[in-house]
Amino acid sequence: MGVSYAPSENPRTVVVDSDAPRRLPRPRMIPGNLEGLRVLELAGEPGLLAGRLLGDLGADVVQIEPPGGHALRGRGPFWKGIVDRERSLPWLAQNTSKRGITLDLETARGRELFLDLCARADAVIETRMPGALDTLGIGYGAQRARNRRIVLCSITPFGQTGPWRDRRASDLTALALGGNLFPTGDPDRAPVRASLPTAYFHVGIEAAIAVAFAWIARGTIGEGQHVDVSLQEVMLMPNISNPAQYVVTKAKGGRVGPGYRVGQVFQPEIWRCKDGFVSFALRGGAARIPGMIAMVQYMDESGMATSILKDRDWKRYNHNLLTQMEVDEMKAAFEAFFALKTKAELYRAALDRKLMLAPVNDPPAILASAQLAAREFFTDVDYPHLGDELRHPGRVARLQPGSAALRARAPRIGEHNAAVFGELGLGVGDLAALAREGVI
Repeated sequence: MGVSYAPSENPRTVVVDSDAPRRLPRPRMIPGNLEGLRVLELAGEPGLLAGRLLGDLGADVVQIEPPGGHALRGRGPFWKGIVDRERSLPWLAQNTSKRGITLDLETARGRELFLDLCARADAVIETRMPGALDTLGIGYGAQRARNRRIVLCSITPFGQTGPWRDRRASDLTALALGGNLFPTGDPDRAPVRASLPTAYFHVGIEAAIAVAFAWIARGTIGEGQHVDVSLQEVMLMPNISNPAQYVVTKAKGGRVGPGYRVGQVFQPEIWRCKDGFVSFALRGGAARIPGMIAMVQYMDESGMATSILKDRDWKRYNHNLLTQMEVDEMKAAFEAFFALKTKAELYRAALDRKLMLAPVNDPPAILASAQLAAREFFTDVDYPHLGDELRHPGRVARLQPGSAALRARAPRIGEHNAAVFGELGLGVGDLAALAREGVI
């Protein structure tokens, strides 16, 4: 999977399928499965989700920022349009369930304090280039010398070894070199990148899993290990079937746009409706043919089922045998019908008539989901310094026993310096001196 190993009581606001939110009590927070484990996070953007996931599962994740704050804090959009490093929405979204301290690892004192923290930690997540921590004298060897049970998880563009180990790369680079871009987009245009950092989100999940696996192994072998996670390799995994199929079919799995291709015949699957888009496939088979018949009946009630639809022998329907002309004729009929309906109308009909159709949800629709509301997926979190509440996804999974839940808002710059460094015996005066020296 792109991973290799070497030895509160605040109320919750839930929006349902109406304009009026209803307030529900927040479930009682119970310990997570990783309660008692501590993670030090030295991560740039690629590693932030990993720490958040481990924090949601109960680990004490301590984000270590340079004095002045993490670089991501400077990226907008900012809450209510006010440019401020404490109001960056990308930062706030990815750093819940963590505590935050500041520490300058370019200083000798900063490095000493970091290793002191490693002596009490169970894992470190870092995203610097291979060898960068070793150059500072705080790499895996130095960490292990202080704590043989520590797990170091290094997330890099191409891994710790190989001819490309020292090359830098962005989310877009990882998507391209991992093969994810090639099949994405319209066939007559260049590949398309998702508008969110897909590679960083994928690698965050893989890294969190890898750290958990290393902790499990630690229970057997009694010591930690260096976990090596490559962005390029992680992004190969979503495309794992294409290289294998190419050996047999020689098909490259190129871009097909909003549908799928059967041989040389393109069959649409995304359709424009009155207020957005819906997904509906023209495929056959035992599971789908009843839905196709029901859709034609639905269209016929409005007088919009053309003869090519009404006269077809649907019991013998095989979408693999359609010509492009037949698909285009069917497409014209479906396009005309869908264009007169809203997403909500079509989805209600899909539920009532057992049509294999679904709305293409945008963010407002997701927030208004009755299903997500019923499962209390979103959580409203109080941010006193913003004078407001922000809505976050609240859990990655439901676990019994133990819980996975958003446990705290994203920390302010250096918010937990006193608490975390206090464990090392540093008092108010010590912290003030370190601040004057630029260490924290």
